[in-house]
Amino acid sequence: MALNQWRLRLLDVFERVGTVRGVAAELMLSPSTVSQQFTVLEAETGFQIFERAGRSLRLTPTGRLLVARARDLRDHVDSIEAELLDVAQGTAGHLRVGGFASSIEALVIPAVRRLRLTHPGLTVEVHEIEPRESAAALEQGVCDIVVTVDEHDGALLSPSITVVPLATDPLLVVVHESHRVAGFDVVPLSELAEDPWSLDLPGTYLGDLVPQQCRREGFEPSVAGRFSSYGLMLGQVAAGLSVAVLPEMAAPPRPGVVRRRTLGLADRKIVAAVRRANIVRPAIGGAIETLRDVADAWMSENVFPRDAPS
Repeated sequence: MALNQWRLRLLDVFERVGTVRGVAAELMLSPSTVSQQFTVLEAETGFQIFERAGRSLRLTPTGRLLVARARDLRDHVDSIEAELLDVAQGTAGHLRVGGFASSIEALVIPAVRRLRLTHPGLTVEVHEIEPRESAAALEQGVCDIVVTVDEHDGALLSPSITVVPLATDPLLVVVHESHRVAGFDVVPLSELAEDPWSLDLPGTYLGDLVPQQCRREGFEPSVAGRFSSYGLMLGQVAAGLSVAVLPEMAAPPRPGVVRRRTLGLADRKIVAAVRRANIVRPAIGGAIETLRDVADAWMSENVFPRDAPS
């Protein structure tokens, strides 16, 4: 039996995303190419790896076993490559670090500045990566480390990826300084039931979470704007046109804006995610330790509440 590692990688992605089209989109292939490669993989193994469920495919027990063993194999190969790289470079070389927009400004950029001083042989390339793209960025090799949001208590990505806690980031109600709740210590979302809202885009972390919490508190938020940029959301609030809920990391103090704690929304958990096979690399270990130091400093300097109404 001669197994092809590239086809095993396709199978690994299928187990994570669940559809042939999803595999094709992530790896920039046509669905027909993916299907053809799965047919070849079944021929190589001599076993049925897939079974039909309506119009879709799902893995057989043999397929799930092959995925697990393929991940073990890939991690082993990656570990060998990492060891060879470390013999040659140590804590040096080229490192690609991803993060969502507000984490880049608050954590990644300060960490890169420190790494330039502590590890001058290490070149760091920074990528903006949305949290829901984190697994794909690591699996595709776009990034070696991704700073992301752990929405599922450590099970956010895939079995081949591990996470290291960095910080907690409270979700805050953000209103204009003249708003009637600006003097409150804590603002339930129900207090803002009659206000226009700035929201993130549908399908995003806050774009789904905030409306869900509003509905739990008995109202449908009236949408004044939807933005992919937290800075634009904050700008609309500063203009007195809406209210919003934003993470503290994305909503630094700003004239004309007051931030307040709310109820019913847990703090975001910010983590560094990395492929398990790469966690032992000195360059990655050094970068993660630096990120943890920077995150600790950010936490100590951003103890909420601190804003006062005008």
